[in-house]
Amino acid sequence: MRVLLPALSVCFVLLYGCSGKQQTPQQVKRPVKIAKVEAVSALSKTYSGLVTADQYSNLTFKVGGTINAMHVSEGRNMKKGEVIAELDIRDFALQLEAARVAYMTSKSILERNERLLEKKAISMQEFEIAKAEFTNSKAKFENAKNMLSDTRLTAPFSGFIEKKFVENYQKVQAGEPVVKLVNPELINVRFTLPETGVDQIRNENTIEVAFEAVKGKKFNARIKEVVGASPDGSGIPVTLVIDDEKFEEHKNLVSAGFSCSVTITRPGKAGEKPVLVIPVASMFGNIQAEGQSVWLFDKGTGTIVRRNVEVGQLVSNDKVEVLAGLAEGDLIVAAGVNNIYEGQPVTILEN
Repeated sequence: MRVLLPALSVCFVLLYGCSGKQQTPQQVKRPVKIAKVEAVSALSKTYSGLVTADQYSNLTFKVGGTINAMHVSEGRNMKKGEVIAELDIRDFALQLEAARVAYMTSKSILERNERLLEKKAISMQEFEIAKAEFTNSKAKFENAKNMLSDTRLTAPFSGFIEKKFVENYQKVQAGEPVVKLVNPELINVRFTLPETGVDQIRNENTIEVAFEAVKGKKFNARIKEVVGASPDGSGIPVTLVIDDEKFEEHKNLVSAGFSCSVTITRPGKAGEKPVLVIPVASMFGNIQAEGQSVWLFDKGTGTIVRRNVEVGQLVSNDKVEVLAGLAEGDLIVAAGVNNIYEGQPVTILEN
């Protein structure tokens, strides 16, 4: 037993010495997505837009009365000339009959007075009075016919009923909206341009519209109308017309009320220095305290280092202008910038 104790002590010492050596932990390489600092001459900005109908109308009766036949419901498709609603015609039919009798009577009197005038049996003044009565009664008769015709409300163009304002058997006044008819074939795009972006509506700029309903497609558009002021202080309303032939085959997928995005691209001017841009998601840091920074990838060591940058304005929804701190072609971490640290080795994820 005494012989075994020294041997065991030696073994414990050796084991302690082996386990007590300081081990350097192997740093784990973190996979990151890398973006290249780009130099662009054409700058793009994207805005949210709304599809609006280019041809629509709040249809009204020209005469007042009680609706006794409403032939439509909201969402119904209408053809040009199709009857939408009708008024009770009884009063109008009576007015027409009274006007017709008065017209026929005055016509008969005028014809008789013409014969009497030829025989000089009446004076010219009496003839002129009969002629005036005939003209007046004829106008009333024509107006009564038009009023009876106006008791039927018809579609002035093909479209669909977007809104119905009144119901059957309801009394309406002349000019009171009955339905809203929209032509889905003719659409515009409206968006609001910030007051600082007025220079983006120049003729040389390219405008493209993209719709959620038409994935992966952009269509050329042109400016139809620009309001010269900001009505409510939120910006300048701009109306666009899509004039891209490729849009025709996708037109049935887009209707008034759909959302869309409007991208305006300003081409670079001759001799103008290109602008460096980076993804907005690549930046981190406290703007007031330390400014904005990015993680710069060092190809030689395979690690990342912090680089302070000075940025300018947004050039698109996800890109920002770089004024200082980076050069064209530099590689920076494009996403997940808050989960890595200075000097960390990384592996590049393929896009």
